[in-house]
Amino acid sequence: MPKLSSKAQRKLDALDEARRKWDRIHSLVELCGSQPTGHDMYLGQIRRAAQDVGRVFMTSGNGPLADQANQMVLATKRGGTIQTKLRAMRELVVSVRGGLERAERSVHDEEKQGVEA
Repeated sequence: MPKLSSKAQRKLDALDEARRKWDRIHSLVELCGSQPTGHDMYLGQIRRAAQDVGRVFMTSGNGPLADQANQMVLATKRGGTIQTKLRAMRELVVSVRGGLERAERSVHDEEKQGVEA
């Protein structure tokens, strides 16, 4: 694999940090869904973790992904049954994962185009 520029490496490092934190959110969402009681404890942890991921996305210049992370925060606060919240949070987990993959791919593609030019 060719070496990346320092700018591309910083972007990938930020995306890697966000991916690790997002995986934590995914595990918390699934833990929340598997527990018969005590959902509020997990919702608070999900909310704090999603706010942190949103900051990581925003500082790395990924505004749309930051918006989706903030939607996760709103999903934890939204009224309704826990099943409704879980459905919304699971959909957001999947959409952010896809966004992370696209962002990583775009960094690699930009780097390839920069080398070829």
